[in-house]
Amino acid sequence: MNFLAQPFGVILNYISTYLAFGNYGLAIIYFTIFVKILLLPLTLKQQISTLRTQALQPELDALKKACGNDNQLYMQEQQKIYTKYNVNPMSGCLPTLIMFPVIIVVYNIIRAPLTYIAGLGTEAVNKLAAIMQSVTVDQIKNVDQLKVNSYFLNNPSAVTEEVTSIMNGSSFVNMKFLKIFDLGAVPFSCFTEKSWALAPLLLIPVVLLASQYLIQWISSPTRNKKKDKSADPTGRSMKMFMLLMPLLTFGIAMSAPAGLGFYWTVSNILSLLQTLLINKFFLKKKEEV
Repeated sequence: MNFLAQPFGVILNYISTYLAFGNYGLAIIYFTIFVKILLLPLTLKQQISTLRTQALQPELDALKKACGNDNQLYMQEQQKIYTKYNVNPMSGCLPTLIMFPVIIVVYNIIRAPLTYIAGLGTEAVNKLAAIMQSVTVDQIKNVDQLKVNSYFLNNPSAVTEEVTSIMNGSSFVNMKFLKIFDLGAVPFSCFTEKSWALAPLLLIPVVLLASQYLIQWISSPTRNKKKDKSADPTGRSMKMFMLLMPLLTFGIAMSAPAGLGFYWTVSNILSLLQTLLINKFFLKKKEEV
């Protein structure tokens, strides 16, 4: 995904410089809106398909009652209904799956801000890392750009003429948001480094977890369906997906730079608003028919 990280990094840098006035958190919010607009046609199609699946639920319930315990017959007839109305029962899961390639791109950008946002080449980054290591005891393996960026940003006296020459007009990336959220730090490091100054970062994975469960529930075609012990395997698979996916996102957000979890959370909030608007429009159109 590095071939996408380069142009997306340029866009994030442009947004940060000219629209967010150097505010990294605000730049991520604007960048998330840009990505949402970019993917809007696809997500609209998927969400409408999900609403159509929900509208078929009464017919599927009647079919389940008619088939009794014959799950094989039920699944065959169920598929016929889906084909007839041209709907995809897994459409509620697809928006989350589609976002994963974008998440990978955002992760690459956030963990390497000097490359993708400041626009420095590998040689320049290595020189900065060497300068940092020559005056500190912090030995960096595989050149941790977040540590290099943070060091020079927080130590203005270390920005010598040589460093300025290496930067070649670029600036180090200030990844602070609202003065308490260091979006370049890893939330879990609050425990490993015993740094309670990073404790506010734990809010990001928690809010992400809650928003992920909520968006999965709203997107589920069977969310209004009563519990049924004899439910079909497709329904059980979707419930398992809805249970595990938010936990996976929570784990990723805890172990990755906080900027990733922040992006993901903002994306989910925008998706929730988008889904609610589409649902309202869809139901209004349905009433008019």
